[in-house]
This record gives sequence, C-alpha cells and structure tokens, in this order.
Amino acid sequence: MSNWRLWIGVISISFILFITLFGPFLAPYEKDYVEDTEYYYNSSDDFGVLSPPLPPSREHLFGTDQWGYDILTLLLYGAKYTVFVGIGVALLRIIIGGALGIWFGLSNRQHKGTSPSLGLLGSIPAFLIIYFLLIGITINPSLSVLELVFLQSSLMVLVGFPGVYSAVFSKTNEIKKELYIMATKALGAGKLRILWKHILPHLKGTLLVMFVKEIILVLTLIGQLGIFNILLGGTILRLGGPPVYISRSMDWAGLIGQWRSFIYDYQWILYFPLLAFIFLLFSFYMLSRGIEIKQKSSLRKYPYI
Repeated sequence: MSNWRLWIGVISISFILFITLFGPFLAPYEKDYVEDTEYYYNSSDDFGVLSPPLPPSREHLFGTDQWGYDILTLLLYGAKYTVFVGIGVALLRIIIGGALGIWFGLSNRQHKGTSPSLGLLGSIPAFLIIYFLLIGITINPSLSVLELVFLQSSLMVLVGFPGVYSAVFSKTNEIKKELYIMATKALGAGKLRILWKHILPHLKGTLLVMFVKEIILVLTLIGQLGIFNILLGGTILRLGGPPVYISRSMDWAGLIGQWRSFIYDYQWILYFPLLAFIFLLFSFYMLSRGIEIKQKSSLRKYPYI
C-alpha cells in the first residue's frame, strides 16, 4: 500500500512553502490597499452604498475586513512569519535539545544540576511562561517587528528544547546499551566515532519525526498566544471604544486573534485565516505520520539495521 499520507504532506508543505516565498508577488493588492466606501446607482431600484466589510467576490476572493483590507492579500503577506518562525524555532529546539541529549546520553557521568533545571523548565506550560513574559512588551511595542519576532522566537526555543533534550537523552541511553555499542567501546572506539557511526544513524529518523512534530507544537503555541493577543511581531492596541487588537506582522495566528470577534457576524473574515492555519497544521501532521509509517515499513523490511 502506498504511503499516501507522506505524499499529501509533501505536496501540501511544498504548496505552503511556495506561497510563503512568493506570497507578496502573488497578492492581488498591495498590503496597504484599502477598499473605500462607494456609492452605486444602476437604476431607481438598484442603488446603495458598498462599504467594508465586503463579502467574497471576484474582486476580493476572500472578502475584506472591517477596514477594507483584502484578506487574501494579508494572508499572503503574513505567511512568511507564521511558517518560517514555526520551522526556525522547531529546528533550533532540535539542534540544542538534541545536541545536549546526545552528549549527556553518551556521557558515563550523571549530569548533576542539568536534569532538574531542565525538568522544571519543561514541566511548566510554555504558554504561561511566554504570556506573562511578553504581555508587557508585545502590546504597542517600541521594538521593530523583526526584533520582537526574534525575541518571541528565542523564548519559544528556550521553553521548548528541554522536552527534546529529555526524549533524545532517553533514546541515546537506550541505544548505547546495545551489545554492538559495548563491543565497539571495548575495541577502543572513541565517543565521536560511536556518535558518528552508530548513534546518529539510529537517531536521524527519530529526530526528523521530532522536528516535524515540534513545528506543530510551535504553531499551536503561536495560535494559543494569538487568541490572547500576544501576536508575532507585536500587537497594536486601539482604544476609544471597544479595544481593537491588530497584528503588525499579519501572521495567520495574529489575524485569527484580531478577527475572532467576527465569529457571529461577517464570518468569512475569521474563517479564511482559520482555515489557512488549520490547513498548515494538517499538512505538517500528515507529513509526520507519513514519515513514521515509512520508518516502520523500513524496520519491518530490515529489522536488524
């Protein structure tokens, strides 16, 4: 049976990466374009006012928001922040947590002081840590969008790599107890040779699956923070009436957060960024499942490798 999950994941992620890289060139309007209020008169029975928010139409495939911004354009411009931050944070978690997990897993001495601190950090929900650290910085920030994205990404790496470390440490500990590893050590092989020839070949599949799953975890965290107005790149708060929260970077989770009040009226304003974000999560999930199935198939075919 063909691995259709892997194919769906690869095709979906390829499409997402394409629009992430070329989104601004594909956008139907400039990101600052606003559809103004217009009056129309076709006949005595057909006249009125066209004002935002405008529903999906030929001119605006996804409609406009309450201020007249084209929703499709905002999604195409904001895709790079959502996708690249998700991938970048996950990659750094794997690199840092994986390197520490392999190093201490191969070490014969117990890493006193490291395990408790990492365990404590990993036991606290990441959302709570980041929310309370950023609530006073993200709203109407003095930092630029890129500076704040860097700060937010660094915090997500910091609170996320302990989980990777624990998993890789346990896996490395199991592998080094295999008889062929012990025989290799008895023959005089050094730690670097054991790492390069034996540990990494066994861990590369695990690390790949963990990387894709970490992307899903990071995107979920970004979505949770977006619901509570901690938006990538900063949040603009407008007062003088009901509070209005606006995403500076137009990332997909931020658009969901700033438009969540439209769940009862003008639903297309919320539904299109929500569907885009769900499709993003679904694509990475299918990719991770496809990789897992491929690895299990390889183990059944070559059980001793």
